This record gives sequence, structure tokens and C-alpha cells, in this order.
Amino acid sequence: MSSVVDVDPPTSTGTGWYVYGIVASSTRPSDFAPGPSVDPAHEVELLVEGPLAAVSSKVSLGEFDEPAIAEHLEDPEWLEEKIRAHEQVLERTLAGASVAPFRFCTIYRSEAELRRLLRDRVAELSAALHQVQGRVELGVKAFADRSRFAECVSDAAGEESGRAYMERRLAERRSAEELGRFALEVAERSHERLLAAADAGTLMRVHSRELSGRSDEMVLNGAYLVRAGDDGLGRAVEDLREEYSAQGVTFDVTGPWPPYNFVGIEPS
Repeated sequence: MSSVVDVDPPTSTGTGWYVYGIVASSTRPSDFAPGPSVDPAHEVELLVEGPLAAVSSKVSLGEFDEPAIAEHLEDPEWLEEKIRAHEQVLERTLAGASVAPFRFCTIYRSEAELRRLLRDRVAELSAALHQVQGRVELGVKAFADRSRFAECVSDAAGEESGRAYMERRLAERRSAEELGRFALEVAERSHERLLAAADAGTLMRVHSRELSGRSDEMVLNGAYLVRAGDDGLGRAVEDLREEYSAQGVTFDVTGPWPPYNFVGIEPS
């Protein structure tokens, strides 16, 4: 989850450089709105080197050095606050420029090491930025209403016999099996249709009802890379809603987000 680039001798004093992402060097500070960084004592700034610029801010190594981070990662309040700040910086940046995000808690101990990254990996970082240029990430989740789906597959099983208990259990088992097959069908067909309306897409693990906070069953959790302002994916989602509404499936779209799932930059 985190990475402190340990080139200089380890220290827990002074400041390091927290990197949120990479933008083109032509990006101006005025292209994204001011706001808090992960360390309120320091503002977000652009560190320009050649054709690239790092969206970064200074951070206290007393709080963000490797031993301190390992301890903070066990603190849910600290973690939530810093992740939110990290995401907000990237979202403000995305409002005015294309950005290739870095993972949470990527920290360089000195400006020299951060500039070396921008010089030595200019080809790789430029390619990553080019891949997401003018594009944003949209999330699509699909949920199935168990009770509504059961009505579609039961065919009034309770009317067939007076053995109410056994009939109910058999109907529940059949419904669960059918729901599993149906969920797989929805995920596969929906992902295929959404990919056709996007530049790229990826499937992620579906969340449990406890994690999603929904009583319905999550059957699709996808992320899609699309051109900013293009409504093709939105139209594809509307078509899916119409197709599956009778079976109790709903679709939620979130974003636009920075393209977290489409840039695989590792610190060095």
C-alpha cells in the first residue's frame, strides 16, 4: 500500500516528497484548485523535470517515514484521512489536467531523488501518461435483488404441494443456484458490452453485502477507461438497465475518477 524510496540514509526527521501522480510539464498550478495535501503543513506543488511534472507535496518524515507509516496503517482514522486527502488532490488535478496516479503513500526522501525518477524513467512515465491522456475512469457496479429474482424463477412453487416447508427449502435452493448462474451471466455480458464502449476495462472482486452496505447481491464490479466527456459508457449502462430491470438488477455508475486501475507505476 505504501512505499518510501530509501536511497538516502534512513531518517525520521526533516521532510520528504509525497508523490500523488505525474502530469505533463505544461500543466500550470492554476490548472487545479488549491486544497489540502496529506500533510496540512505543506501545499501541493508541481515539481517540473523535462517533459514531466510530479504532483507532490512535502511531508514530515516524522509522520511518513517507513516505521511511522507501518504504525499509522493500523490506525483507521489516520488511514481514512490520508487516503481521502490523496484522492482529493488527484481529483482536483484531474479537473484541469490528465494525470497518471501513483499509489497511496509513495514518498521520496529528497527532491534530488524525485527529480532522478522523472529523468531516468521519462520514457516509461510518459507512456503511462499518454495512455490516460484525455481519459478518466468510471466505475460500474451491478446489484441483483434476491427476492425479486426469486419471484422470476420460482414459478409459484408453493402452489404445487401441501408440503410447504420442503417446497420452500427446495425453492430457496433452486433460487440460490439460479442466482449464481445468473450473476455470472450478468457480469460476463455486461462487462463485454461496457468494454465495447470504453478504451479499456477491468473486473475487480465483488463486495459482500456487509462491505457494500447494500441488501442486494453485487454481481459486477468493473472499472472502465473512457474519454472525458464521452457518454458512450453511460448509454451502454442505460441499455443494460432496461434489459435487466425485470430480473431485479440495478446498475450504479461512479466517477469520473483519476485512472487508478489503468496505470501500473511502481516507485524505484
